[in-house]
Amino acid sequence: MAESNVVKSTSFNGRTKNRRNRYRLQLGIFLAVVVLVTLILLYMFTSISYVGKVTINKTQLITESKVKQILNLSPKDRIYSLPVSKMEQNLKMQDGVKKVEIHRHFPNKLSVDITEYAIVGVVADGSGFNPLLENGQVLKSINNIDSSTAPVVSDFGRKERQQLVTILNKTNPAIVNAISEINFVPNQEASRRVQLFMNDGLEVIGDLRTLGDKLDYYPGMAKNVPRDQNGNLVKPGIIDLEVGAVFIPYESQKAETRRLEMESEVAARKKREDQKLEQSINELKKQLDAIRTKSKKASS
Repeated sequence: MAESNVVKSTSFNGRTKNRRNRYRLQLGIFLAVVVLVTLILLYMFTSISYVGKVTINKTQLITESKVKQILNLSPKDRIYSLPVSKMEQNLKMQDGVKKVEIHRHFPNKLSVDITEYAIVGVVADGSGFNPLLENGQVLKSINNIDSSTAPVVSDFGRKERQQLVTILNKTNPAIVNAISEINFVPNQEASRRVQLFMNDGLEVIGDLRTLGDKLDYYPGMAKNVPRDQNGNLVKPGIIDLEVGAVFIPYESQKAETRRLEMESEVAARKKREDQKLEQSINELKKQLDAIRTKSKKASS
């Protein structure tokens, strides 16, 4: 009988202890939920969640002030409610922008990572230089690019310029960086002739249709051109990539003939462009005179 009472007492004590443990666990969970909800509410409805520091990576084609203007952030914007996708889309619509990633960082920081199209060349516009991008676009809204940033591209039509961009995109960047100028100088015998001036003093002549396959030969050929102990060319000249791949010193008759051909073609093209411009101006004057005459008749 005594043993039975001891067993019952032990069982009762065990059940009581289990109930206490469950109660403590439930209370702990409840308090944790209350604390968590309180912290979330404090974060959501106090100044902690206002957008704080905004970090924008360094860009060349779009200014930081322009980026901030497009983001259109106000001091009362909360970090968790920002329309990130729309902000990214608005930035992607800007000229020169290739990719945009915006990230939120707890508690209130924002980072904007903008990837721009690479500058493969610059185009003179009379007052400065416009960047020529890897997608073939010329940003006429920007004319303060340093001409040493990339090769100066001249006299290319839209179609030929796009062909050139395709070539530059595929060419070893070290070779592209070694080019100072690229001119389009076609004539009747060579309708896709291009002229490149290199930073090391050499000149390269090639055909736009085959230039991409031959430019990779340039470093090897340039290395074999005689130079003095200071690295200066002993005999400056032309590396001809039009048909084969050969070095022609300037002092040779062949190089002189090539140079005269290109100078003649450039001069002829400039004359044609000047004539076309003059014709356009004259036509515009005629239209203005006709408008003035018509206006005078109407007023009388």
